[in-house]
Amino acid sequence: MEVREALTTRRSIRAFLDTPVPREVICEILEAARWSPSWGNTQPWELAVVGGETWRRLAAALVERFARKVPPAPDVPMPETFPDEYRSRYLACAAGLFGTMGIAREDRERRWAHLLNMTRAYGAPVVIYVLFREDLPVPYTMFDLGAITHAITLAAHARGLGTCIEAQLAHYPDLVRQHLGLDPSHRLVVGIALGYADPHAPANAFRTSREPLDTFVRFVDL
Repeated sequence: MEVREALTTRRSIRAFLDTPVPREVICEILEAARWSPSWGNTQPWELAVVGGETWRRLAAALVERFARKVPPAPDVPMPETFPDEYRSRYLACAAGLFGTMGIAREDRERRWAHLLNMTRAYGAPVVIYVLFREDLPVPYTMFDLGAITHAITLAAHARGLGTCIEAQLAHYPDLVRQHLGLDPSHRLVVGIALGYADPHAPANAFRTSREPLDTFVRFVDL
């Protein structure tokens, strides 16, 4: 798969098969992603890859806490608001997804079930947690972590796997550190659900749109 094809055909996967992902395939994906650019080649990222029984226990703990409506306490605060034009895209994404899945706006039971499913990584057999050390400068570190996160999704797509970048999986970092044996100095940014997409799931038919170039690109002296 060429780079342009990977960029334009990748999408977020929200329903996975329970087919295991071999460790050598995961390593192949991460081997490619480690060449991502970073500020001054500092490579500030760390990754924790979890599957098997450990992920099942962690997923159960995350779902249990979320189901009790315990307020999230992420290491990287979630944005509280966006200006209207950006917020409208976010709302359109949610409306489009639920519409594709046949979930009505007033169907609170199915919407709640969707959130619980999101908390268990949509059934993905593997989750890759993107981490950084607490003593690193946040703004540039976030930029670099975004680069390797995107690279992981593209490398996985090229290998025939699906991904979904989820802040939801990092809402309770204390549970993640506990189950994965991470040092308290590790800060979680996102979890990346990884696995083989369920080709029959309605959720996987949905894809967001993108703004045309003339809305966000300014050419100067060209």
